[in-house]
Amino acid sequence: MSDFIDNSASEASDTDSDEEAQGAAPAKASPQRGSPSNSSSSGSGSSTADSSEEDEGDDDGEVENLIDDAPIVSEGEDSDADIGKRKKHSDEDDQLEEDDFDLIEENLGIKVKRNKRKRIKVMSDDDDSDKEQSAENEAEQVANQLFGDDEDEEGPVDNDESSQQSAKAAGEADDAYGNLDESEESDPDDFIVDEDGQPISRGRKKRTVVHTDKALQEAQDVFGVDFDFNEFEEYAGSEYEDEEEEEDEYEDEEVDGEPTIRRKKGRHSKKTIFEVFEPSELERGHMTDVDQEIRSTDIPERFHLRTLKVAPGDTQELQDEADWIFTHAFAKAPFSEQEALAEDRKDTRAIIKKINSALDFFRNQQLEVPFINFYRKEYVQDELEIRDLWKIWQWDEKWAQLRTRKQNLVKLVGRMQKYQYEMNSDPDVVLPSHVRPIVQEDIDRVRLVETTEEYWDCHNHFMLYYGRDIQAMKDAEKKNKEKNPKEQKAKEPEDLSKEKEEGEEDEEMDAEKAEEEEVPQETMKYARGRNSGYYICVQNRLAEAAKKFGLTAEQFADNLKDNYQKHEVEQYPVEPLELAQEYIGSQFETPQDVLNGVRHLIAMQIAHDPIVRKCIRTAYRERAVLKVTPTKKGKKEIDEQHQCYSMKYLINKPISDIKNEDYLKLHQASEEGLLTIGIAMAEHAGGPTYFEDIRPLFHRDEFSALVQGWNVQRSLALERALTKSIYPQLEKELKLCLLDEAKQGILRSCCDKLRSWLRVAPYQAQHEFDDEDEEFDTSKGLRIMSIAYKTERDVAGFACILDGEGEVTDFLRLPHILKRKTPDDKDKSGELEKLKEFIQEKKPHAIAVAGESREALDIQYDIGQLLKELEEEHQFPKISVELVDNEPSLIYAASKKSAMDFPEYPEMLREAISLARKLRDPLTELSQLCNADEDLLCIHFHPMQEHLNKETLLSLLYLEFVNIVNEVGVDINDALAHPYTAGLLQFVCGLGPRKAAHILKRVKTQGRLENRSQLVMVCQLGPKVFINCAGFIKIDTSSFGDSTEEYTDVLDASRVHPETYEWARKMAIDALEYDDTAEDANPAAALEEILEKPERLRDLDLEAFSIELERQGYGQKLTTLYDIRAELNCRYKDPRAAYKPIEMVERFNMLTKETPATLYIGKLVLCRVSNIARKKPQGQQLDEANPEKSEETGLWVCPFCRKDDFVEISEVWSHFDAGSCQGSAIGVRVRLENNLNGFIHTKNLSDKEVRNPEERVKPGMTLHARILKIDIEHFRVDLTCRTSDLLDKEDRLRPPKDSFYDMDAEETDRKQDEKKEKSKKRTAFIKRVIAHPSFHNVGYKECERLLDNLGEGECVIRPSSKGPDRLTLTWRLAQGVYSHVDIKEEGKENAFSLGKTLFIGNEEFEDLDEIIARYLQPMAAFARELQSYKYYVENSGSDDATPGDRSIMDQKVYEEKKKAPARIPYFFSTSKELPGKFMLSYMPRDRTVHEFVTVTHEGLRFRGQVFSTLNTLIRWFKEHFRDAIPQRLVTPSQAGSRMGPPTFRTPGATPAYNTRGGSSAYSYGSSPMSIQGTPQATPTLMTPSYHTAQQGPAGTPSYRTTPRIGGTPRSGQTPRSGQTPRSGQTPRSGQTPRSGQTPRSGQTPRSGQTPRSGQTPRSGQTPRSGQTPRSGQTPRSGQTPRQSGSTPRYHNTRPNITPRSNTDTDWGKMAAMWAKEQKQKKRERGEGTPVYQTDRK
Repeated sequence: MSDFIDNSASEASDTDSDEEAQGAAPAKASPQRGSPSNSSSSGSGSSTADSSEEDEGDDDGEVENLIDDAPIVSEGEDSDADIGKRKKHSDEDDQLEEDDFDLIEENLGIKVKRNKRKRIKVMSDDDDSDKEQSAENEAEQVANQLFGDDEDEEGPVDNDESSQQSAKAAGEADDAYGNLDESEESDPDDFIVDEDGQPISRGRKKRTVVHTDKALQEAQDVFGVDFDFNEFEEYAGSEYEDEEEEEDEYEDEEVDGEPTIRRKKGRHSKKTIFEVFEPSELERGHMTDVDQEIRSTDIPERFHLRTLKVAPGDTQELQDEADWIFTHAFAKAPFSEQEALAEDRKDTRAIIKKINSALDFFRNQQLEVPFINFYRKEYVQDELEIRDLWKIWQWDEKWAQLRTRKQNLVKLVGRMQKYQYEMNSDPDVVLPSHVRPIVQEDIDRVRLVETTEEYWDCHNHFMLYYGRDIQAMKDAEKKNKEKNPKEQKAKEPEDLSKEKEEGEEDEEMDAEKAEEEEVPQETMKYARGRNSGYYICVQNRLAEAAKKFGLTAEQFADNLKDNYQKHEVEQYPVEPLELAQEYIGSQFETPQDVLNGVRHLIAMQIAHDPIVRKCIRTAYRERAVLKVTPTKKGKKEIDEQHQCYSMKYLINKPISDIKNEDYLKLHQASEEGLLTIGIAMAEHAGGPTYFEDIRPLFHRDEFSALVQGWNVQRSLALERALTKSIYPQLEKELKLCLLDEAKQGILRSCCDKLRSWLRVAPYQAQHEFDDEDEEFDTSKGLRIMSIAYKTERDVAGFACILDGEGEVTDFLRLPHILKRKTPDDKDKSGELEKLKEFIQEKKPHAIAVAGESREALDIQYDIGQLLKELEEEHQFPKISVELVDNEPSLIYAASKKSAMDFPEYPEMLREAISLARKLRDPLTELSQLCNADEDLLCIHFHPMQEHLNKETLLSLLYLEFVNIVNEVGVDINDALAHPYTAGLLQFVCGLGPRKAAHILKRVKTQGRLENRSQLVMVCQLGPKVFINCAGFIKIDTSSFGDSTEEYTDVLDASRVHPETYEWARKMAIDALEYDDTAEDANPAAALEEILEKPERLRDLDLEAFSIELERQGYGQKLTTLYDIRAELNCRYKDPRAAYKPIEMVERFNMLTKETPATLYIGKLVLCRVSNIARKKPQGQQLDEANPEKSEETGLWVCPFCRKDDFVEISEVWSHFDAGSCQGSAIGVRVRLENNLNGFIHTKNLSDKEVRNPEERVKPGMTLHARILKIDIEHFRVDLTCRTSDLLDKEDRLRPPKDSFYDMDAEETDRKQDEKKEKSKKRTAFIKRVIAHPSFHNVGYKECERLLDNLGEGECVIRPSSKGPDRLTLTWRLAQGVYSHVDIKEEGKENAFSLGKTLFIGNEEFEDLDEIIARYLQPMAAFARELQSYKYYVENSGSDDATPGDRSIMDQKVYEEKKKAPARIPYFFSTSKELPGKFMLSYMPRDRTVHEFVTVTHEGLRFRGQVFSTLNTLIRWFKEHFRDAIPQRLVTPSQAGSRMGPPTFRTPGATPAYNTRGGSSAYSYGSSPMSIQGTPQATPTLMTPSYHTAQQGPAGTPSYRTTPRIGGTPRSGQTPRSGQTPRSGQTPRSGQTPRSGQTPRSGQTPRSGQTPRSGQTPRSGQTPRSGQTPRSGQTPRSGQTPRQSGSTPRYHNTRPNITPRSNTDTDWGKMAAMWAKEQKQKKRERGEGTPVYQTDRK
């Protein structure tokens, strides 16, 4: 309704001064409220057009004709001459009647003097109240004339006076409005015209846009800001409709060229508002006839809106209904487990009396729930709460619906009984076998129906037997009425007959449609049509055969009900097949067909019996279990991210174990075709089924062959009734019940969440402000500042400030609010400075920040810093900065209402305003979403709320508003002064959006509401509505002061209801011990005094007062008296909970937009790598650092950050000293899709050990990971991306599965799917039509068999499994080794032909012959050249070995190396693992290295280079085998392998393949899952690592063992302590041996150490024991080297570094001397040749 009525006080500033003088409460107008007038409407007024142009006009013309200025005359008073006279005289158009004056008064808000027919004279302030009262009386008389019983109409008025009145009225209107902008064009739609019919030019108010709809806005422009469409309904009645025919004639006469402007002013056919607007617009604006009826009727609005109206009930009916509601609404347990509904169950029968009282209040006294809950507590509490009362209200409607249906069905059954009596009245005629007489028991059964299911059971039972006779019954009744019309009329009064006829029609309609709406057609087809199976059986006399079964359906029902064979089965003495011979006919040709038909007939009768269905329904629901299986689509789509993952396979799950919304999830998956849901009766293993339990009740207990034969037929009939009819229908019923319970639980959850928001009291300052500080005075309310922003950087944020009344006073644009504060960023610094000045100037009491994202925390921190500066610089008090959920504010900012409220403000500023108001008062702000657009439903209350019925959800959410609003109360004058609070009034008890808008309009004409009695006098409320709403509308009488002459009662500002005012006054007088019988007694003064001294009320004996009131007939009022006393102690105390700052969990959910259901431990997430997390080494770690030298590059490597570009070891120490070492990598920092920070520890990167994460992940890389831990305080999660965790085969991290999960079924389906996938792969190609000798339509296996019989280099071209535009060329390299080449086709004529252009990679070919000649044959030639080479090993040296077996090649190379250690043996072999490549195996020293040579049509590719001949390749290899292998060819697992006996290493050789591992991680056809580390299984290229006896970080060798004799140290390398260099080895350049190691340059070495080059000892230092002393240093005694196992190794403490000297040391010579010395020591000890230890640390 808010879209169609004026915005009341928000636009009071636009009204004229005369209106303000009338006492209207003006509100602070926002600067954006105004907008320029519509130019199109202005332009149309100054021009005329012909009739065709008028027909093509828009809604402007329609709106103009809504009101006609001509007088309303009675029908038939105008003659044709009068019509012609009106056509000639235009001055008759301007006269006004009383209703016109009344409309102008209400729309302009002023009083108009009406003497001598003068128009729109504005009353001045000096007019006395008597004239005002008389004007009001006149308005009421006109309203009564329009809407009351008096339908008299005024006659025509003298037309000569109207022109004079029009001119004078125009002048008075100019005086009233004052001088406005003359540049604005006058409105052509103005109904004030001059004598010529032209609009009178006068000043106008600035056009205010209040409607988004064009038609509505035009209407608003016509009738002013205070225009209300509801008033049109008063004038769109029969008066105008009566004139329609007359005006149509006049319109025809005007075609001859009458000026358009005169026609516009009402001289054509009048259009009602129902003709102008669409029905949907009328309903949206509450402008229909029904809405007008709701406004005018003295019944609470919510009573009107119920589908079935509230009807009075007698005592017995109320008692029956109370028992029924208690049984079904409170005592009955739900089928599933619903936590939200658990508290609703009340087992005590003591509440039946309370329910009865509540029903009496509803139905007989028309009191609404809030009134009962607050003012009739004695009758409903403590057993019933307000939620229970609403539940009773809802179930009362269900009771009314069921009762109506029962009554209609009883009437229908009675009519059919009467028809049967008339048709079978002859006692001598035997009834046909299929006719079932209706007895009184059938009617009584309908009357005893308790549930909807039982009603449909009776209905379907009736339709089975009598459905085909309904039409005949109606025809018979019609004939009887035609024969005896007078007799029928005498028997039944007209209204009763009409009511009965309507009831019959309704029931017949139910009979027609009920089957389709409620009952499955395949199971509950009643035999009404001639084509139904039941009717066919009846027509063929099978009903007679059915009686031979010995037991009717009714008798079986009695047996089943009592659970024993109450009725014995009568045995027919003939065999079933013999009996069937008698009924063979055209439709049943064999005895078996007859028996099938008879069984079907009996099954239908049993299945439709109400008692049978009731008994089986009870057993079915007790034993019902759930079974869930996925469909083919569901198997693929339901993964662990799906909400049904844990319930994908279910078996034998009792329905009582279904929790909350689980069934709704299953139902939605079923609707999407993902799951199949079945409900059946539980069958206990080895126990009897339900059918077997009840079968004896339909059997005869004898063992003769005859009886057993009949028992078989009875069993088949009973089984058919159960399986084909009853079970399917009961399954559907139960599914609907489970679905409804799940939805009810979600509805309750949504309401609970909304209630938690609404029950928060208005914000109170978290810090105390100095009372003497006037700038921060809180007596007039709190000033709230808010900041709203969006995460998009290009959208500016806004800050706004609200005054104490919630109105906007100023705002600030913040375009750089999301930037991080840096010293160089002037934009951010300047913006913060402006924000600081804004806060300093406006002095808010609190600041709200929108909880849009994690950036809100940064904004909160920045504002906190600004406030600290203000506290220090300007002695600001402490101001709280609160994070506020901005979801409702976002919805309001995007709504039509906010666009009308603040049309000039951007959406972000509107969000900031709403945010501040939400913090100020959540109830008021959320009520703005309760509008015609239903914006409240846009709030996300529950993840599954979209599956609920929107109307049901909205109505229940509104009830929460009703509950809280009536607890708090509504100040109606505040709603007028501040329109944004007006939305609360619709939730007041007894009111609604229609009545609330009507009240506001009435109060606005008065100016304000000064006492509650004016609700009746001014607002024209009836007694029922007034009683319901009066106590919840508060009037702040203290704000009036002396400005009113009306009587004000202090109780009007309290919750005390007017019906108990006298009791409150009595309590005040008694508490003050005044004499209420004295003549000068003043109860009002006593009340004012007691409000100042409420403690005096404690001495009152309220129990005695209650007893006295009960004696006087007022009933139980003790609780009411206590409430009055509490209210006098504190009037309208807010019962809502005080505001609390947001908690940590709520803050996390709000800023991340996650919930426990969407973010949980074990969830699979996608994350993007940000950087590598490192830990810097500390002092002791630096001292103990052990830099190592890379064997590949010869450079030194930092042991922490793994930087490997240091030429000398001294540079590593300088690297430490400069602080440039980033430290060891401890993990990977990532960012989730929801902007949460994540961390993956190094140990969680891969199942394998990862020492350097940079080798496996790079910044920007996307990873799959699982959540291990959620840190809500720091907005961080710990993740794992190990392959084992991602697969999670043991279900440690996946969501837990249901306890009734069917693991066996899942495993069976998995195996079947794998089997199907394998079978698909075998035939995964399309047969092609290609004529070429090498092409064959075969698969891979058949292709191998063909090539087995061909020679090397031969090929087969075949279809590809990649698609119809691909071919595969498979050629033979060696026995069992086949290479596959992918050929892409382009220019295909069809899917089966060969493409005109062929591509291999980027190379183009014309046909297959060219491919063979130019691509395949060169490759085959190179392959043959390799295979004919002298060092080529065919089949790896063994007939049964796999080609390219590395272990065999290792052995062969080792044997050759053993024969000639000085040589470097090498061999070629074919690789089956990587077809198309040949493996080159060689041993440069003591390890076998494997590299690959790729055969291409251009040559042999090796190490990235292509060689045209094999000799060229071998020559280059011999020269460059020591070179480092290109990094792209090195894999993480490539390394040399050791073979038992001593092996040798050639200096400078770089191994390229790991023979120990057996396979490479390099991606030549390897499975992605074999590469662990990143969840996406992307191969990562790493620096070569060498797995020697001991490895340091990244695989750099660190020897602990003694080298073998014969090994030569690398150039410049000195062995460590305890190591003997290999024979002929030279230490590496720049490497210093430990324990006997040469110290750094300029440093005095320790025992056995040699100083480094350029180092000299420091002065004043004494060397340690065994160490050459530094200059002036005394050595310490007793020091010995630290032991490491059996080999001494000095603690590698970093020595002090002194400035380098200019002296260079010959490191090679010193290393040779050291090696010789160590060798000599070994021999002296008698040790033999040392053996290389292969064990690793």
